[in-house]
Amino acid sequence: MPTPSTDRLIAEDSLLGPRLDSWKEIANYLCRAERTVKRWETDRGLPIHRVPGGGRGSVYAYMSELSEWLNSSPATERDLEEVPILESVQEARSEAIPAPPASVNESAPTPLLGATARTTLHRKWIIALAGLVLAGIAVVAIQPTAFHSRHPWTSTTASSLFAKSQPKTSPTGSRAVSAAEQRLSHDLYLRGRYQWNQRTPDSLNRALDSFTQSIVHDPGFAQAYVGLADTYDLLREYSTMPDRDAYPRAIAAAEKAVELDDSLSEAHRALAFAEFWGNWDFVSAEREFHRAIELDPKDPVARRWYANSFAVPERIAECLKQIDRAEELDPSSPATLADKGMMLFNAGKTDEAIELLEEVERSNPEFRSAHFYLMGIDLSLRRYKDFLAEGQKSAAIQGDPVLKGIIGSAREGYARDGGRGLLENLYAKQREYYRSGKFQETLLAKTCVLMGRKQEAMDLLEDAYARHEPGVLVSLLDRELLTLNDEPRFRALIKKINFPSSTNGSSGSSLATNKSPLRSSN
Repeated sequence: MPTPSTDRLIAEDSLLGPRLDSWKEIANYLCRAERTVKRWETDRGLPIHRVPGGGRGSVYAYMSELSEWLNSSPATERDLEEVPILESVQEARSEAIPAPPASVNESAPTPLLGATARTTLHRKWIIALAGLVLAGIAVVAIQPTAFHSRHPWTSTTASSLFAKSQPKTSPTGSRAVSAAEQRLSHDLYLRGRYQWNQRTPDSLNRALDSFTQSIVHDPGFAQAYVGLADTYDLLREYSTMPDRDAYPRAIAAAEKAVELDDSLSEAHRALAFAEFWGNWDFVSAEREFHRAIELDPKDPVARRWYANSFAVPERIAECLKQIDRAEELDPSSPATLADKGMMLFNAGKTDEAIELLEEVERSNPEFRSAHFYLMGIDLSLRRYKDFLAEGQKSAAIQGDPVLKGIIGSAREGYARDGGRGLLENLYAKQREYYRSGKFQETLLAKTCVLMGRKQEAMDLLEDAYARHEPGVLVSLLDRELLTLNDEPRFRALIKKINFPSSTNGSSGSSLATNKSPLRSSN
């Protein structure tokens, strides 16, 4: 039989709506550490309730009251400096965020998950996505879904990730944002851009933090959503975040930015990149790239990303012109120079590529891309000592234990039996990590090609395609993988990918029917 205190809680729930039943749930809802939430209760009157007779730790709070408190008590610069708003996001990479109470109603921010999906996430992984606003900050959990169609993340789906986390609007259609909040939001955005440009795992996490805080202060600031999208696009390259986790978040953030400001070149650029690699929607991606360049012809990033995406053999000349233009617009960018170096290698200009990448290394020794690209080039050219040296540097800069283990094993094989021993150990260690879900099929497939294991390479590429792994798109332009062009299975795979062979958006199979010009290049 319900007790009087139970009856009171039931009555409160019916009036106040969804409830959070622990310090941890409250902290996750506010995207703050528990110690900060406890301090806010003492110093700033955060509306916390206690279960009668339950002791100080038996607490609960209502989302509606927290939202009202947030509106009347904006965060200060001191709060932002003391506790990053994404502290709980970083913690969430290793433990699941508790699911909201079952009583959540339609008007409350809710995760896009059912009970079964939440259970899966508690077993596998969860990460909070920034669709956060001052009135009722919500943490949106995204489930990695199986690939059921060519475009599993439609515009409606991606946009809803942010739409569900937005506050109720005023009669005029938007929440009033003070001039002070706008200034702070813009300052946080600039801070995030500075960190984003450093391109290290730590700096990208700080960028994610700053962009999210920017959105908290001004939910209508489109550039902050672009910053989020750009950061997710890079986290999959410069950290250990899987592609399948990064791209849906990038698409959601970019689509929100386009919705807020369709005239913003950066928003179309971010959406194009994520649509290409995440959704394999090449026609839409090219349209968005063209729109971005049309809006801002002097944006070097749009031109570089466009070139990187479409640099297949038939279009390599066009893409080299785009990246040359990007270099003219920003000649000091190590990212542009490194990407140009890799593109030159795939175009068969090996000496020019190596010279450029080594120049980037000398000027920016902590910039990972140059080391990583040279690592792959050295392996293709059987320059094994250089491969080991570059691999060790790349693993150290990225803080990647998997790459460190692979290079260590390859080094042991090389000491035992030269190049043959290196390839044997490289293959064995990569396959070990692949079987445990820690290594990409495409990279293992390249090693298989080097060892003459063509059919095994094809098994891996077909598996990558079936699971919609973005890495399989490298098959369209990688010199090593393009040597599989004589294999019927490879030509069938390229045909299924259905990449447009010209700028008019037409789909072609020239990659599948013609020998790549890269095959005879040195």
